[in-house]
Amino acid sequence: MPAWQEKPCKDAHGPFRLLRQVAGSSRLEREGGTPVQIVRKLFLVLALLPALAAAGMAPAAAATRTQADPFVAEVLKLTNQYRAANGLPPVVWNQQIGNISQQWAEEQNRRITGGSFEMETIHRAGYGSTQLPAGWDWYTENIGINNTARQVVDWWMGSPVHRKGMLSPYATDIGIGWMKTTDPAYYGMYVVVENLAGYASTRATLPEVDLSSIHEGDIAAVDASGYLYVYPSAGGGDLWDRTYLSAGWKDAVQVEVADWNSDGVQDIVATRKNGTLVVSYGQKAGGLAPPRTVGSASWQGLEIEVTRWKRSDQYPGILATSVADGKLYYYPNTNGSSYGARSQVGTGFKGLSTLALDYDADGKMDLIARTKTGTGQLKLYRSNGSGKFISETRKIIRTSGWNKMVHLSSVSGHLGSGSLGILAAEKSGNLRYFPVTKNKVGSGITIGRGGWETLRLGS
Repeated sequence: MPAWQEKPCKDAHGPFRLLRQVAGSSRLEREGGTPVQIVRKLFLVLALLPALAAAGMAPAAAATRTQADPFVAEVLKLTNQYRAANGLPPVVWNQQIGNISQQWAEEQNRRITGGSFEMETIHRAGYGSTQLPAGWDWYTENIGINNTARQVVDWWMGSPVHRKGMLSPYATDIGIGWMKTTDPAYYGMYVVVENLAGYASTRATLPEVDLSSIHEGDIAAVDASGYLYVYPSAGGGDLWDRTYLSAGWKDAVQVEVADWNSDGVQDIVATRKNGTLVVSYGQKAGGLAPPRTVGSASWQGLEIEVTRWKRSDQYPGILATSVADGKLYYYPNTNGSSYGARSQVGTGFKGLSTLALDYDADGKMDLIARTKTGTGQLKLYRSNGSGKFISETRKIIRTSGWNKMVHLSSVSGHLGSGSLGILAAEKSGNLRYFPVTKNKVGSGITIGRGGWETLRLGS
């Protein structure tokens, strides 16, 4: 098993596979939480289930489709048109992968004709990965049955999980196979198999794209097994829409997303149960470097938030609240790899949840604290930009309802460049986003439904 390979996700919509990522579930795909059912006379039957296994060589297909085949050419053209429209380089034809796709399209047609076609067995053992030419670092597979190439590709693009594979920046090579169904119940529709894979050798010949796994506005989460995932920005996403990053985070107490070394790639900053502070640097080629310990056991008993507290900060530092006495400290990040001596910022924060954001849009970071008054208020602590609070009466910016939240953090860029908001996980399990504009917290929107209260979140 490669060093970055881990166990499969347990959700029905697992992430697409890289050697440094874990694969998705091999269970029946679900759309909107409802199983996609096969009906023999259904107008549309499509499936995608990504997977990961050891690489091998492709078997010979009974028929050979080349990129000159009109149907293949149309699927390839449409796939690359959608990629171009989303700022991605084209995928290139790989005849070996095409043979793999064709062989499986023929097998599906045989099953349809013989009456043994089932969604549960629509993918071969290894889901095609064992047949791929050696050297791949990413792959996924789409299977569709429809009347035209356009209908097949458009359906894939209309399904979030299929779309994510087709628009992956890791994809470089493609193979396509098809058969026109011979069972009258399918009305002569096309069975189409599209295999996408990523190869470093091909990637070097294509226009450069951003392959980093974490971006500003993304949400990090650790599940009960200690697997670390990232959920994309720009619209949120539910539990299936995530990318695996690494294992070994079961003892993480807090997880923060921040560009700790200011290299343009987001990193993970976390505290562990043993009191250490670790940084796992995001890689421009994707994935995370192994966690590096940057702080000793002195971080036990502190609740942290990574932010640029002072206007002069070159790197994000750490605001830390002492659980025992409620004192608030700031640890400057001196060089992107360590921290300096702390200074006390304030007192009176015992038992309060805090988050940092520039509430009044004056270019100076502020602190918002959830109080215990009533059903939970949000109180504003404005800063002077130099590490101290302004001496003034503290303003209540939201009056109630925040005690039902089990997680609060600030997040920038989640709903587009320049956006600012509050991420809140409810006890009920839903994930909410509250947009923040100058001196105003807007109405919350639900960006994730169910299960979020079980995750350790960071943003």
